[in-house]
Amino acid sequence: CQAYVVHAANFLLPGSPTQIEAIEEERSFFGRADLILSADIKDDTNQVSRHAYIWELKSPQCYLFEMDTENRSRPTKEFFQAENQLLHYFHEATGNERFRERVRVMSQDNIHIGGIIIGTSGRRLRNSDQIEKAETARKVREKYLYNGHSVRIITWDRIVDFVRPS
Repeated sequence: CQAYVVHAANFLLPGSPTQIEAIEEERSFFGRADLILSADIKDDTNQVSRHAYIWELKSPQCYLFEMDTENRSRPTKEFFQAENQLLHYFHEATGNERFRERVRVMSQDNIHIGGIIIGTSGRRLRNSDQIEKAETARKVREKYLYNGHSVRIITWDRIVDFVRPS
């Protein structure tokens, strides 16, 4: 599925990106980042600057959440792993001058966490039909962990919908 993601760059990047470049399996001290999208992005004052967004990919077969208690769900091992990888790759990228030179993004402030692409709409909650528990868990994580850094959690079927010809 990784090959499809590059075709969804306009969906994954904010604004109206131009000069988009994709780097797959970028090696760092902490491992290999699955996908880095760099692009020139115009801001609201019509100024263009180079930005890079780091994405972690897990397979469509992965579930996002599983039940934790009767009333609460938690991220699966794969989801936790993706979060952990993403944080470490972002930390490394912001402090690594050679990486910033390669992606032509010299300001640490222009390196961003893009997000995680994992599972499908039908794989939001493992071994349960209480989907509302998974939605609550996702909304809580977005509110308290992700929104401050504009981190996105996207399912593979959403990517396929974007890249599918009309």
